Amino acid sequence: MNLNLERLINEPNQIGTLGIEEIQQLISDAGALLEKEPKLVTFDGKKILFVGDTHGDLESTIPIVKRFLGEGYDGAVFLGDYVDRGLQQIENMNYLLALKILYPEKVLLLRGNHETPLANRYYGFLNAVTTNFSVQFYNSYSKLFSRLPYACMVNGEILCLHGGLAKGLNIIKQIENLPSEVEVSNPVLFQLLWNDPRERIRGFVPSDRGDGIFFFGRDVYETFAKNNKIKYMIRAHEVFPNGFRWYFDGKILSLFSANQYTIPVEAKIAELTPQGDLRVIPV
Repeated sequence: MNLNLERLINEPNQIGTLGIEEIQQLISDAGALLEKEPKLVTFDGKKILFVGDTHGDLESTIPIVKRFLGEGYDGAVFLGDYVDRGLQQIENMNYLLALKILYPEKVLLLRGNHETPLANRYYGFLNAVTTNFSVQFYNSYSKLFSRLPYACMVNGEILCLHGGLAKGLNIIKQIENLPSEVEVSNPVLFQLLWNDPRERIRGFVPSDRGDGIFFFGRDVYETFAKNNKIKYMIRAHEVFPNGFRWYFDGKILSLFSANQYTIPVEAKIAELTPQGDLRVIPV
């Protein structure tokens, strides 16, 4: 079976008509690509697009992809959380898998905390897949999620990940050796997916998100950035009404890219310009 991926991307209404065998092919083909990617990806380019949480909001993802394809970007980094909560979780995930397969060298899909069974059990994706297909079919998605990379370095100086810095993570290359886990138990990996930056704290402070999750302060970031020669960090994981927030005097950019969510959001994405600036853009 040969899927017409270009048609799927250009006519996204076709995504919702895919059958089981066609979706299985998407999962299989994307999984084969992801199996070859390291957990810490190096990604270079003069003009790069960055996308925060999309959470099943296909209507927000479509114009983002159109911008990526039409504005001469060297690459796009999606920062995780493609499923749960939204109205078109399966379609949103499949659309991005098709994009990844079509542009494997230019599109990077990072893992978010919602690409885990822990989140899917409570926030909708498990129910969506098992209602429309089966538990076994959900297991195929879970295995695929475990293959997603955890972070990337853009041009050797911009760290991209979903959540935040972790206790015990001192050198960025440690990410390369983190395990591929369906149910995330490794504490460093868990924190990369779940931690958040916070102003006016020092070190790591327990988060109200749950056990084993932390807020990290400016001192943590600055030490890590200095030791690893990082200029900026771009992450997602938090929702803001205006779609973005800068932390630590413009050193960390947090993006949220779904307009349709549990609260009204003016979704944002960002781009690295050829001049080396980070620019926030409305979705």
